[in-house]
Amino acid sequence: MDFDLNIDNIKDTEIRKSNIHGWGLYSLTNIAINTVLCELDGQIVPYSTYSENEKTLEWNALENDMLLVRPYRTKYSFINHSRTPNAKIAYKPIRVICIKSIDKDEEITIDYRMEALPEKYLQGHGKTYL
Repeated sequence: MDFDLNIDNIKDTEIRKSNIHGWGLYSLTNIAINTVLCELDGQIVPYSTYSENEKTLEWNALENDMLLVRPYRTKYSFINHSRTPNAKIAYKPIRVICIKSIDKDEEITIDYRMEALPEKYLQGHGKTYL
């Protein structure tokens, strides 16, 4: 995989092989609690317009089966799920925030279950690892 094609929206991080799943996002420095790692932007669309075959779309679940989608993959998409995360999604504006100190070379994780995931997603692909 050519990681240079991903948008670098989270500074001081690197994509590496993950012990959790596939590839993960790792910190290159120590990061303090409450640090905002990035803000996420995109277009708001209904979940019904999302196609699992559209590999270039990256998304976050919002309320009422709506998604915030981005047409290009960013480093954000390499943040793996954990039930004991060190980061979280916060809203208005949507961003990734550290909820614990993150050490250099530590994988950054969020708990995907904290997003308002659409029921269709939870019954399909999502239930295999949440």
